[in-house]
Amino acid sequence: MSMAQVTCKTARVLASSGNGVYLGYITLALSAGATFVARGFSGEQKHLTELIKQGIRHKGFSFLDVFSPCVTCNHDNTYQWFRPRVKKLEDDAAYDATDWAAAVERSLLWGEEIPIGKFFERTDVPALHAAEPVLNAGPLVEGNTRIPPDVVQSFIDELT
Repeated sequence: MSMAQVTCKTARVLASSGNGVYLGYITLALSAGATFVARGFSGEQKHLTELIKQGIRHKGFSFLDVFSPCVTCNHDNTYQWFRPRVKKLEDDAAYDATDWAAAVERSLLWGEEIPIGKFFERTDVPALHAAEPVLNAGPLVEGNTRIPPDVVQSFIDELT
């Protein structure tokens, strides 16, 4: 498993990312149709914990990008570098997390200001699992998924 560092300088080539180019995960998630998109920072543990809870509770495609500086390999983007730059979207009373265009605009901010928090949430569309009737009774892990013996035998007979 490799870990791409989204915060690395574009001129710096890392073995893990291959080319050192900034990867806009938030913008990508918004473009892919995620209905809950957020970014957290490991230096803001209570805030990050709340974002994780919201993402788990969200009915739909949730995406959470987490900044956790690597104290071993990345000596440029340290906790001290991040702390003055991260700004919670929730602290801006004018920010509307239901506005997709505003979320995309904020997702492109990088530098002296790095937004963290809930970028976007949409609750008016059904989650993909709601379109699968087999899931109406609940998660498959909680149901009886045993295949009747006669069905198993018919599969075996068909294969032999």
